[in-house]
Amino acid sequence: MRWVVCFTVVLVGCVATLPDDPTITADLAVETARAIIESRKPDAPDDKPKPGDRCENCEGRGYVGDGRVKVKCQPCDGTGKVR
Repeated sequence: MRWVVCFTVVLVGCVATLPDDPTITADLAVETARAIIESRKPDAPDDKPKPGDRCENCEGRGYVGDGRVKVKCQPCDGTGKVR
């Protein structure tokens, strides 16, 4: 509850005014729009494997296991390549 009082004092003390110079106001508008557009861009491209690429589950071997026990890789159906 004590933070509400502190925030209220801070907000009342802050007055949002724009500068009188129109060029500065236009620059602020452009920079604000640029920041919004940059924040909406996707973080990373979608790196999905393409058909024919090496299977990530079995690392292209076609089976999963330690070598002594081998089980056919289900995602690639034992081919070692992405379907």
